[in-house]
Amino acid sequence: MKKFYVVFTLALALFASAFVCKSAFAEVKPWNVCAEVVYDGDVFRYNLADKADELSDRSQQRGFYLGSRKKREFCDALLAEGLPERAVYNYILPDFDDVLQHFDYVRRTRKDAETEFGKNGFSYRKSQDGVEINARKLFDEMLKSDGKPIKIELPLIVDEALSAEQLKRNTVLRGSFGTSFRSSGANRAHNIALAASSLDGVTVGAGESFSFNETVGDRTVANGYKTSKVILDGNYAEGVGGGVCQVSTTLYNALLLAGFVPKAVQHSLVSSYVMAGFDAMVSYGAADLTFVNDTDHPVYIAAKVRDKTITFSVYGEPNPYKIVRENVEIRDKFATTYVTDRQKYPDLVYTDQMKVLVSGSDGVKTKSYLKYYLNGKLTDTKLIRVNSYKRVDAVVARGGLQREQSGEE
Repeated sequence: MKKFYVVFTLALALFASAFVCKSAFAEVKPWNVCAEVVYDGDVFRYNLADKADELSDRSQQRGFYLGSRKKREFCDALLAEGLPERAVYNYILPDFDDVLQHFDYVRRTRKDAETEFGKNGFSYRKSQDGVEINARKLFDEMLKSDGKPIKIELPLIVDEALSAEQLKRNTVLRGSFGTSFRSSGANRAHNIALAASSLDGVTVGAGESFSFNETVGDRTVANGYKTSKVILDGNYAEGVGGGVCQVSTTLYNALLLAGFVPKAVQHSLVSSYVMAGFDAMVSYGAADLTFVNDTDHPVYIAAKVRDKTITFSVYGEPNPYKIVRENVEIRDKFATTYVTDRQKYPDLVYTDQMKVLVSGSDGVKTKSYLKYYLNGKLTDTKLIRVNSYKRVDAVVARGGLQREQSGEE
């Protein structure tokens, strides 16, 4: 390394000898650089005359006695040769690095603000602007001394960091949707809350894909899910994880209102908790709810369960549209068949004693639309789904005897 600096210094000297005019010497010192560099009350004094005296045998080659304009031209010529900037500044102004090293504490690495999102919502890490000393500007300012003492504010290059306020602009509410499960039993309510907890605080990066099944995981007893009513082969039956489809459906609608059109699978039967044509059935390993974040910023998903209502809120960059869901449907109302079987249902004696054997469900044909409003004006209508739901007639067991009516005395 030492050999490199010797060779480098000789190369600079040879180049300088061809550039520097021998008549640059003068009795006065207009060539001198005498500067106080100041930062926040901290002062560093530099005097070229002191350095030149120590290096008098090489002062001519290194251009110490050139005026400010000639020094600058000399610097530019050396730099044009591809020589390192700092080495050139130190060649013309010996120990220029001492100034930079003295103020080295000023330097700071740029740190952008960061968004943190989880079950407690948003928080933001503070930003820090990057700061670097502008060595070339400092060099040029020092050359302006022209032999007279000057004071220079340390010139800085500020690399502005991404601020928390800038991040907040892209973490606004894009869409929200909620459904009620007030009529649900304890097991179904438990399953809804458990699945919602897995989705609360999820971040989907720009360009990334989201999978409901991958995020929530398999709905098994081992994973904490309980047995409740599910739709199986077009009928209601008991199964582990009943209620999770209400979670996926609620999220699906929140995503629609947030400006996304996820891929979803319909149920075989129409759902009671959402408008027909806007359900999203999930089954681990078989049916999934997915979407791609096609915005330029992350998307954040929050899930809240309160008072037997589940609500999803989707945050991200501003969505200029207000989106409204609409469906056009044709319903085939289900019929009810009553059966009386005293041997099979001995506890059903009277006609007002009933037990639902098969829950009824309307057959529905539907078309689902999204309407996009910009500044209150409808700008687009998109057909997103065409669905048919199976009709299931209800079957109700009841007793066969009429109760005797008691008369007034």
